[in-house]
Amino acid sequence: MTHKFNLLYITLLLLIACADESPMESVYRDVSAAERQYAEDQEYQREKQKKQQQQQQQDDCYYGTSTKSASWCCSNYGYQCNTAKSSSSYYNYYYSSSSYKSSNSGSTSYNYLTQYKTMKFTLTYYKQLTSAWDGISAGGAYSDGDPTISFTIYFIASGGQSDSESTGTLLSLQDQGSWSGTAITTIFVPNGTQDIKVCPKVIDKDAFSNDDMSSGKCYTKTNIGKLANNSKVEQSDYNATKYDLEWEWYLY
Repeated sequence: MTHKFNLLYITLLLLIACADESPMESVYRDVSAAERQYAEDQEYQREKQKKQQQQQQQDDCYYGTSTKSASWCCSNYGYQCNTAKSSSSYYNYYYSSSSYKSSNSGSTSYNYLTQYKTMKFTLTYYKQLTSAWDGISAGGAYSDGDPTISFTIYFIASGGQSDSESTGTLLSLQDQGSWSGTAITTIFVPNGTQDIKVCPKVIDKDAFSNDDMSSGKCYTKTNIGKLANNSKVEQSDYNATKYDLEWEWYLY
């Protein structure tokens, strides 16, 4: 028994001696790698936060909602170089009769956003209203269209500046005359936005060329700064004659 134990002990010693690294070296290596990864993650988060702060400052200067002076915005970002300084101790902004409202208590309620928000945009309904979208008779069923539906959304500041974002394709159908459901996307809404304008795009896909069936109209919601979080805005393309289209959105 003692002889077998000695052989096992010697074998273990030989295995440890022949190993590339000891168990403790392996532990130290893993700890060191974890520390490096943690340091890299921390540095990434610091850089990300720094860039976000810089973007926030730049956007605030662009939209006239910065707490910095107009001269600071001008020298750092080239914005507000020709704007007047508000008598408010909190904001410098482009003068506009519709951009703010003062109360008797001295507080100020803004019609534009004073912080970033997110839009949840949902397409809810589509129906083809006319026949022969593809140049053939559908027997009055109005289901020969192959619509691809998207939206361009404009974010308009009180000073008239405008940014836009596309929802991308929210719905794509083939030989289907109606649809109801939820096709959802989320969009970043810039600080300083006063009005939101939604422009629907309905394209009928064809083998040789695509036909733009859009009404060409846009639909605007004003005074976004007064819109409560999660307050639903329901809209429709009521100017369209070839289709019905409905959607809704809210900010949070």
